[in-house]
Order: sequence, then C-alpha cells, then structure tokens
Amino acid sequence: MEIPKNIFQYDWAAMSAADQRAFFSKNGFLVIPQLFTPEEVNLMHKEIEQYGLAEKKVDMSEAFCSAPSFAPMVDHPKLVSALTSILGSNFICFKGAYVPKPSKPGVSAPHRTALHVDYGILEREGDYRNSNALWVNVACYLSDMTFEHAPFAVVPGSHNYFHLEPGTDMESLKEEAVTLLAKAGDAILFLHNTVHAGGSNVSGYTQHILFCSYRAAWARHIGRVTEWPKQFVENSPPSRQRLISGLNAGDAPEELPAVVKRYVPASVLKKSAETLSTLGKYSKARSLTRLGDRLWAAYEKRVE
Repeated sequence: MEIPKNIFQYDWAAMSAADQRAFFSKNGFLVIPQLFTPEEVNLMHKEIEQYGLAEKKVDMSEAFCSAPSFAPMVDHPKLVSALTSILGSNFICFKGAYVPKPSKPGVSAPHRTALHVDYGILEREGDYRNSNALWVNVACYLSDMTFEHAPFAVVPGSHNYFHLEPGTDMESLKEEAVTLLAKAGDAILFLHNTVHAGGSNVSGYTQHILFCSYRAAWARHIGRVTEWPKQFVENSPPSRQRLISGLNAGDAPEELPAVVKRYVPASVLKKSAETLSTLGKYSKARSLTRLGDRLWAAYEKRVE
C-alpha cells in the first residue's frame, strides 16, 4: 500500500496550549517536537543495547519498564501539558510499551500497513486495556523518519467519521491521508479512533518507538486490567505515581456480601463507612473510598 505523498508540515513548536487543544479537536492528532533531546535519545539507544531489549522476547510493557530512561516519558511536562489541554487535568496512563521495528529483508519499495483505528482490534481475550471510552495514544520515535524508515500516515479529522466500524476496510480514505515525518525525540499524539497507518521499515536499520496510552479518569475499562508493576510504581516520583496508580479505579461497585447488608447493624454500617471514607481521603487509597461508598449505600438502604 502506497505511503501518502502529501507530507504534512506545521510549526508545532509555536503552538500554545489553546492551539494544541483546537488543532487536536479538529484533526484528531498532534505532534510535540523534541519531547526528548538528542542526548536523551542517545541514552535510550544505549540502554536498549545494554539491556538487549530489541532482541529479547519479552512483553512490550515489561520492556518499557526495564530501561530507566524510558520512564520519564509517562509524566514528561511537555506531554502532560498537551494531554491536559486535550483530556483535562484528570487522566491516567494505562499502558506503556517499547516496540522495535526491524527492517524487512529483501524489501526495497516503501509501503505502509492498512489504514485502521486502534479501537476494537488485536486485543487478546481478557485484555480490556483498550476497552475504555476515550484514550490518546502517544508514540515517541527514537530515530528520524523517512519514507523508507516507517513514516506515520494519518487521516486528519477522521476521528469525527462516526460511521466507520473498527476492523473494517478503511482504504477508501487513502486520498485524504497525509504523511508525518517525525524527527528523533518527537512524539505523535492521536485519538484512539483517528484513522492512521504505520509505514513498513525498509531502511536497513531498526526503528525504535516508545508508546504510552492515556485515558480520561472517568473512562473506565469494561473489565479489570493489569496494574503497572508494583516496584515500577514505588520507584517513581509522585508526579508519575499519580498517573500510573489505580488503573482499575472507577470500576462498577462490587456487591457487598448479603450477610453484611442484611445482618450488620445500621449503626455499624454507618460508622464503618465514615471511617473508611476518611481513611481513603487522607491516604488517597481509592479502594478504601470505594468500600466506604458501598457500605454507605447499604446503610442508606437499611434506613429508608
């Protein structure tokens, strides 16, 4: 499939927060130039080699947590600022991945994958991470894109094409697609239902990409998802912990055991609910707050 010849160019560095919000709202994607400096990108390449990440057969999320230089992407100030403009101040990073894209041997002509959206495709059974109602994917590239080195194709404004069905043929939109040629350290943000395609790598050397996915805090997953590794969370600064903790917060309330709702005295339900809610507030433990809410609901039903 042919890579769009129309190269999209924009003065990304000159954009204010309001400009970023307006552009993303209209087009469904955004570029943050130089999210990482050349020195930071060089360190990432060194750690990829040091930890053998491009060759290891490990989960992409596990690889993301392996190199210390990757983690700052999660709460990078430039990225958090742009995401706040798009999603508001309350959002969660529910997924991170390191993806190496080796060059395809014996293939010389630049081409791309099929146009698609990221909702409703390639999820493994029981993997609910992409099941939430609103999320933004962020791809940070560690080498300069060329037509041979896996460029990014996107259809501006396609997030507003509500007739599109995930998993179906979207090649009818190929004439609307444009090509983004990101530089090393640049990040591309795009909405989960923005039509896009990755280029195939025929450059002769591996392309390295970091991905993070962010959802609005209210947009809970339809099932439980795997939390970030405990040690990764505990070793993170507070600004990062805030974004990677409690991925399952917002789950539908679990039912209290019938024996509790039926036989525990109303006064005990009330006192327990108040205590747990207070503890949850000051410790910021959402699980305690949710349990307190369930006990309070049971108390209110009892005294109706």
